[in-house]
Amino acid sequence: MSRYMGWFVLDAQARNLLPVLVETLQGCDLNVVYRSDDYLMARESPGAVPLSRFSRLVTAEILVERVSNQQVRLQVVAKNEELPLHQRNHCQQVFEKISAAISSNQNWELLELVAG
Repeated sequence: MSRYMGWFVLDAQARNLLPVLVETLQGCDLNVVYRSDDYLMARESPGAVPLSRFSRLVTAEILVERVSNQQVRLQVVAKNEELPLHQRNHCQQVFEKISAAISSNQNWELLELVAG
């Protein structure tokens, strides 16, 4: 199972954070399947990979922790059922796409990024 994680600290207004995160995930070709005040889950649609490679479909989870009115901490996890046999596997590519989209979003300022 492939799993990639990253932590982001953002200077962002809390009230419009989740809608912007939903748009960000949709921009990465992920469909939000579950949403609460502090959690988002999104998945790639089955057409994103060939049917013979169904285990490559990535699920992304974002945990949102409000540190203050302006500061938010995000934990981002991208995972799939494929074994990470290659350095540049599909799950890692999707994770990097999500990380880049969060890092470069103009609706907040990135204060800290830790990728694991």
